[in-house]
This record gives sequence, C-alpha cells and structure tokens, in this order.
Amino acid sequence: MNTVSKIMVAVLTTFFVTSAFSQSDEPAIDSTAMVALEKMGEYLRTLKAFRVTVVTTNDTVLEDGQKIQYAGTADLLANAPSGLRIHTDNNRRERLYLYNGKKFTLWGQRLDYYATVDAPDTISKLADMLENKYGMDLPQIDLFRWGTPAVDKTAIIGAMDVGPAAINGTTCQHYVFRQDDIDWQIWIQKGDYPLPRKMVITSKTDDARPQHSAEYQWDLAPSFNDAAFTFNPPKGALRVVLENTLSTDDTNE
Repeated sequence: MNTVSKIMVAVLTTFFVTSAFSQSDEPAIDSTAMVALEKMGEYLRTLKAFRVTVVTTNDTVLEDGQKIQYAGTADLLANAPSGLRIHTDNNRRERLYLYNGKKFTLWGQRLDYYATVDAPDTISKLADMLENKYGMDLPQIDLFRWGTPAVDKTAIIGAMDVGPAAINGTTCQHYVFRQDDIDWQIWIQKGDYPLPRKMVITSKTDDARPQHSAEYQWDLAPSFNDAAFTFNPPKGALRVVLENTLSTDDTNE
C-alpha cells in the first residue's frame, strides 16, 4: 500500500469512528450554561412587582406537514405573591386572566364569557391548582418557576454557551439546551439584571420540528393599584362554569 492510500485509509477510519462517537455519545453539559440558568432563576425570584410584554410566534403543523405560524402578545403584570394580570391576544383568541389572592377569573373577551373560581393565596399555588384541577396552563408561567424545585434540571441532557448576542439592543448571552423531546435556546441579559430576553423552543416529537418563540420587554417598576387584579364583569358578559369553558374552549375561539 502506498503512502497516499495509507493516508486515505487513516482519514476514512477517523471519519467513521468520529461519526459513530458523535451519534452514540451523550451531548455535553457546559457548567457555564447551567450556572447562568440558575442565576437567572434566582434573580427572577427576587422580583416582587414587574411588568413584561411578550411577543410570541407559534407553529401549527397541518396533516400534510405544512407549517402555519401564528403571532401573538402577552401583557403580564405581577405583584408577588398574590397579584397577577395577564392579557393575551393572537389571531385566534383574546383572553384576560385576573388573580387577586382570593379569586381567579378567566375572561374570553371575543365571546364575552367569564368564569370565576376561589383561588389559593400565591401565584405558584394558583398555577398548580389550575393545572391539576382544570387542566389549564397560565401563560408565561415558567417566569414564576425558574429558580424553584418545580423546574427539573435533570431533564437537561445537553447545554452549551453559544456566546454574546444582542436582542432589541440589549446585550445578552446566548445558551442552548437539549432535552429528550425538545431543544431550546435562551438569551439572558448580561450584567446585574439577568433577565430572559428571548426564548425559542423546538419540538422533537414531530418531524416538522415546530417552534415556539418569545421575546420579552421588561418593566421592573410598573405603576398599578389593587383594582388591576380584580375583575368587574362588563354589562352583558355571560358567567359560565370553568369546566364547561375548558371543554369547548379551543373549538369556539
């Protein structure tokens, strides 16, 4: 075998061994990325009152595999531990979620119906109750769960620090994470205020790889009063039972 042939064999052998290793080896977990995630969660838990405006896009996959993207917004005002107001609006529905530490109300504004139920005394307990009792996820609830035991960090099987990036003029650090069923990216503001500024989640359970993305604009000194978290039904609004709202919700809005 001549020298050129030996070199080619060596190169090809290295290529196939490397490829097999990449496919079988678990993704690496960069401790820098994990620490950044922890610091972000810890900082979010220090916020007592804040307002965040979120611009979202969501992919819907049709039966033939074609993707349709829907845009939306969420305007969230929080006064921890027991005040929450969320207004969401997109191409298909508009909703208002109100919580004052005693009552929770969901108002479907386009259909003009609402449901009110007794609620526990904290936002985190409210989120758990809505999920367990009514099968409902509060919009942007992850903002209240980062930095708590509710986030299972053991589900992360890969993490990487991509490097600096700018989101709407704010200097951030870009990180990517991998779990069994999703890949996700997050851009965290650099400096003393490690706020999430953008997030992209890609589903791996569908061959079309649909994505959800969100960009965040923060106000850490919002102006509000207690009335912001209490629902006053408009004239003509129809009160319904929350269970019935959930059973017809996605088909009617």
